[in-house]
Amino acid sequence: MPWTVLAQTLACTAGLTLALVLALWLLSIALRDISIIDMAFSGLIAGLLLAAYWLTGSSGAIPGLIIFLVLIWALRMSVYLVHRNWGHGEDPRYTRLRQWVEPGWPFHRLALRQVFLLQGTVIWVLTLPQQIAMVTGGQADIGALAAAGTALWCLGFYFETVGDWQLSRFKADPTRRGQVLNTGLWRYTRHPNYFGELCQWWGLFVIALEAPWAWCGFIGPVVYSWLVINVTGQATLDKKLSREKPGYAEYIRRTSGLIPRPPRGA
Repeated sequence: MPWTVLAQTLACTAGLTLALVLALWLLSIALRDISIIDMAFSGLIAGLLLAAYWLTGSSGAIPGLIIFLVLIWALRMSVYLVHRNWGHGEDPRYTRLRQWVEPGWPFHRLALRQVFLLQGTVIWVLTLPQQIAMVTGGQADIGALAAAGTALWCLGFYFETVGDWQLSRFKADPTRRGQVLNTGLWRYTRHPNYFGELCQWWGLFVIALEAPWAWCGFIGPVVYSWLVINVTGQATLDKKLSREKPGYAEYIRRTSGLIPRPPRGA
């Protein structure tokens, strides 16, 4: 295990992540829009792993497969988020954050701590297994774990892509305003996009397990799953939609929260 190379790589990617989120924080002050961190999230991850790939001079099937799948994920996610958010102003979550403290630098410091540095930390921790694989996986071959991880990633990519497409079409139809999307993939899970996102990152973790010591980064997908389910994603959105949509409570009763399954009977 090249511990020195690993330590240097992790230190460099941590410094790069810090520099990028600080730059985005300064840009958000100029634009008065914290939402840019959401649009940049996938690009930051792709950039971090490309930097690790370059710093380590990675070669071999496992690092190459990881980079290939991450770039596909990041490209689709970036296009979707920019198309969805560009020109629509700041996300209401961040607008409410502005009410916590006085405007100006008190708020800017809060945004730096609560949004930019936090997301930067999540990005770095999430990608730990893949960063380790860049250092140790040069000689690893495509085996059963890589095949299983790729299959899981493909399943997740399908659910996230199709789920986002179905949601976009639903929101674009003015006759469906105030209604609950309960068709397509949304018939089997209330959050096919979150299910797909987690499948992709657990798939990337399984692929990374082909490389020695990559399992030491297991905290990455564990923390990310906890955040998506309990903090930033499923639980928060369910509470919000339950307040806004009269039929959402019944939808919750009938439909799985995350893992797809047939809806419960009436």
